[in-house]
Amino acid sequence: MAGNIRRTDLVPLQVKQNIKKLIVVGIALCNFLPAQINPNNRRGEEIIRQYGFSIYSVADENSDSIRVLSYVSVPNHVLQFIKSKDRFAAEYEATITLKRKKGNQIGRRNWSNTLKTNDYIESTSKKIITIHHHEFKVLPGDYIISAEVLDKDSNDSGVQTKELKYSKHRGGLALYTPFLVDYLSGDWGLEENEIPMFQNVMGEKITRATVFVSGKIKPGPYILDVTVSNSKKKELWKKEFQSEGENNYFHQRIIIPDDVAKQGLRKKIDIVLKQGNDKETESVILSLSRVGISHSITNIAQAVENMRYILHDDEWKKLSKAKDTDKEVLFLEYWEGRDPTPGTPDNEIMDEYFSRVNYSNGNFKSYMPGWKTDMGMIYILFGPPDDLEVYNDPMSRLYSQRWHYYRINKYFDFIDENGFGDYRLSTPFFRGRTW
Repeated sequence: MAGNIRRTDLVPLQVKQNIKKLIVVGIALCNFLPAQINPNNRRGEEIIRQYGFSIYSVADENSDSIRVLSYVSVPNHVLQFIKSKDRFAAEYEATITLKRKKGNQIGRRNWSNTLKTNDYIESTSKKIITIHHHEFKVLPGDYIISAEVLDKDSNDSGVQTKELKYSKHRGGLALYTPFLVDYLSGDWGLEENEIPMFQNVMGEKITRATVFVSGKIKPGPYILDVTVSNSKKKELWKKEFQSEGENNYFHQRIIIPDDVAKQGLRKKIDIVLKQGNDKETESVILSLSRVGISHSITNIAQAVENMRYILHDDEWKKLSKAKDTDKEVLFLEYWEGRDPTPGTPDNEIMDEYFSRVNYSNGNFKSYMPGWKTDMGMIYILFGPPDDLEVYNDPMSRLYSQRWHYYRINKYFDFIDENGFGDYRLSTPFFRGRTW
């Protein structure tokens, strides 16, 4: 990556100013765009959309099967609403498909839905979400589960795929990945009105942080050890729960004390299941949202690091060298001055910026975090491209992509010279610092 690094002191002042304008335009124009990109896409394939796809595993009460609870969350803003007289309407299809990793399809569920509203603001809302839920039952093994949402008006679609590695649960003792529980009227596969918390983010007014834990055991006594640690790995709370199982499964809800749940922005909850000489371990992250801080942020110091692309040198020096207690204040001051809707709980520009950071970390990893890669940098600054060209030639080992941004009249070329997904810009572009 070093060959593409450019220091700010090597960029002429006028070029710097033009680049800053491009960055501001890129963030502003892309602020509400729903599309995402994947470096493995081919030209002609649709760009992935920002709908939610969440999977949770629960022990079945009546068999050795694993209950796979799947949820597709479709926010209004990812759909194209068409105005007809005084109303806005959007039509879409959502599909969840489960198959064996090396085998046939096991199950499929499809929904066709029409949304209607009289309010344009509601048609573009990120907070009005339609949730589709379906449950599969499978035996221990490895599976592929995928979701697709098709916007019938625009014909845009996107597929998200996840691996379910259940082969590790073939033994007598199994602990499935724990998850936090939220509450929403309806039947969502748990107790009435219980639903998994999709983003593991709780508001400051926490009333009860509840972790759902389940697994496979032998009838008899078993122990759950629960430890909560902060982002610096300092232990905040630890408790042992001793229980007696009458069946070959268990379900248990563990309530984290409010004073523990409210400490810091991010906590790790480690669960250890013990029975006899056997034990299994899993963990879940609990994040706390704070007014003025994006839900995507779990650590202020890391968030400041992620801002290097948009900070001037003097701003970077001031923020990066500040003490922890001052860093949060300076961070909030920076983003408050750029809030497009002051007086409301959300800072849309901040939310968009850090959601792009998270997406980059999940999709552009190489030998460094995704946000530090060339693709990550461009995605963070300009958002998803308007068009994507991909050229792959395994014979010559030439892999390249061109991202088009028609709204700012620019494109960026990326080349992967070794075929390992390490795409680098083929031409220099402003980079906030050397890494």
